[in-house]
Amino acid sequence: MKNNKMKIRMHPFRKYLLFLLVFTASACSDKPSDRPDAVIAKKNKPEYPHILQKALDAHGSSAHWQTFYSLEYDLTTTLGKEKKEHQLIDLKSRKVRISGSSYTIGFDGEDVWVTPDKVAFAQMPPRFYHNLVFYFFAMPFVLADPGINYEDLGEREIEGKRYLALKVSFQKGVGDADGDLYIAHFNPETFQLEVLLYTVTYFSGEKHENYNVLVYNEWQQVNGLTVPKVMTGHKYEADSIREVRYRAEFSNVDLSDKQADASLFLRPAGAEIDSLKKQ
Repeated sequence: MKNNKMKIRMHPFRKYLLFLLVFTASACSDKPSDRPDAVIAKKNKPEYPHILQKALDAHGSSAHWQTFYSLEYDLTTTLGKEKKEHQLIDLKSRKVRISGSSYTIGFDGEDVWVTPDKVAFAQMPPRFYHNLVFYFFAMPFVLADPGINYEDLGEREIEGKRYLALKVSFQKGVGDADGDLYIAHFNPETFQLEVLLYTVTYFSGEKHENYNVLVYNEWQQVNGLTVPKVMTGHKYEADSIREVRYRAEFSNVDLSDKQADASLFLRPAGAEIDSLKKQ
């Protein structure tokens, strides 16, 4: 008996159209959030305490900060002694070059060097100083660095003014002084950083809570980020901000999406290395 079913022959062009429609529908149904690469990226996205995330956003966002490769500024300060410097920082490697009137300090990724020698910069150890000002300048963005522990202290008062406070400590082996502590105080309405308590353990190696205080007096807008213009260091006693110890003012601030010339950070011939203080 013959099979009376009709066989439908599809034109090759129609076959191609049908394949294209099926492929397009399949691709559209694959949501970006369901794709493996997007899931991995979501899992790897760092999670910060709520107050830090709000502060980062208030200062221009961590994501925007990370688009820049180099930072430089002119510094006028009384830290150590009155001086003017130009500081250049590679934001990815954290290499540094500081140019003063009679000295140059650099960090090549391993060693801190100073030229013509350490006597030319006798205010404090160059290794201690080389990234000190940068770290204070780059708050709160550097608080999102790897290897940091956070403790939300809630509301705190300093001299009758209310702040939202975040305590920061470092994991072992992070930086030259992993025993340092910071307590960042943010404005509860704007989430902008206003006061920073900090300890110094570089010299003793002993963890303690005898804080100094840094007050952020003025801010400026640079390439979509809110960065310091003027900050003052003070003594801190009995939960009170005491007399000024030093002042720092920043001008000609430049954030660039281009990497600085690597040769600028290399140790020149004859420069003296300031080794890390061994505890």
